[in-house]
Amino acid sequence: MLDKKNIAIIFPAWTNCGTYRVVVGQIAAYSEMGANIFPIALSMKPNATPENKSKWRDFLASAHEIRDVCHLGGPPLAPLLSYDYLLNALWPYFHGNHAKIRVWLTGHAQLPQEIETQTFDLIHCNHFFSMPIAKRLAKEKAPILLETHDIQARQFEIMNRLNWCLRPKVTYDELLADELAQLEQASALIHLNAEEKRLFESLLPGKKHILLYPTVNQIKPTSHGDEIIMIAANNPPNLESICWLLDKVAPKTKNFSVSIYGDANKGMQKSFPQLFEKFKFNFKGEIRRLEEAYQNAKTIILPAISGHGLSIKTVEALSTGLPLIATSIAFRGMDLPTQNLKGVVIADTAEEFAKALDENSLTNTPSDNKITKPHETVEFYNKTFSPARYKENLKKIVSTYI
Repeated sequence: MLDKKNIAIIFPAWTNCGTYRVVVGQIAAYSEMGANIFPIALSMKPNATPENKSKWRDFLASAHEIRDVCHLGGPPLAPLLSYDYLLNALWPYFHGNHAKIRVWLTGHAQLPQEIETQTFDLIHCNHFFSMPIAKRLAKEKAPILLETHDIQARQFEIMNRLNWCLRPKVTYDELLADELAQLEQASALIHLNAEEKRLFESLLPGKKHILLYPTVNQIKPTSHGDEIIMIAANNPPNLESICWLLDKVAPKTKNFSVSIYGDANKGMQKSFPQLFEKFKFNFKGEIRRLEEAYQNAKTIILPAISGHGLSIKTVEALSTGLPLIATSIAFRGMDLPTQNLKGVVIADTAEEFAKALDENSLTNTPSDNKITKPHETVEFYNKTFSPARYKENLKKIVSTYI
């Protein structure tokens, strides 16, 4: 169906987050369907132009699965010195308007010439603030499928609670209005979970809305380790979850022993220095390959206390077949019986979570050090989030637009 069709896949140049893992799945699925893929990573860093590789060093080092096929784009310096930028992007940003500045920066991104001159049959756009580039490349002809990745206005509101802003702070309704204005311009909206789809259907009843659970590559531990682990990128919901874990749960355990992988240590050190100092040895920092964090794990914890939309790291955890200790919120967005799966312990209070950690700490590592029979979570992952299931569902969607 997609043999030799030109597909642009547009996404922000992030790697240590769920969006990146979703995009990796998109690229693989379109490739397997025979498309000519043009993945385009957009940076919002000043002067992150395609030829300025110094601005792309971190992204290229981390995006090892896709860096060889990615095209790069970002804003040059000249537009950032304009009155338009100061008035319509930077000044609103000082008041907490992350929506306006992101749309402005991506809209002024410089792209490789081969991308600008290419004719595309379909644009698959990730996040509303990438829409200016999607429209530029669509040239009013190619359909644009926009993947929403949750209501971003909610994420911006959380960010503004933690960061300094000039008053009056932008309101949630203002952020949402800017977001919806971009979404209105897409041919159809793709949502990663049922809750997200229902919310956007109520906000934009005139648009086409499609539910597409993402795929995340399965992580297969080769042996049982001895660590209880948590994966946490540096974002507000993760920081709130870590604070709950360390401040409320840890004091109730007999022997708190959790290894926290990811760059959340940076946010904790900056925003919660006292708590970080007390538990600094539990933070293992960012790792080059996410799979490495799981290889020495015997249990994965998901102590989510906030957040919206599907949790990609929850899907990853399900795919490992390892035991999980989680709050109900970690399974948000799944209209499925995940919490009844064998191998999943739900603990919604600090007392329950501490008890589950203590009981897990007493579990010995198998003497032969070979992975035991996986739990039902792997079967659930295969039926819902596997690459094969995702490709099948994506194919059905794309067939109506190409």
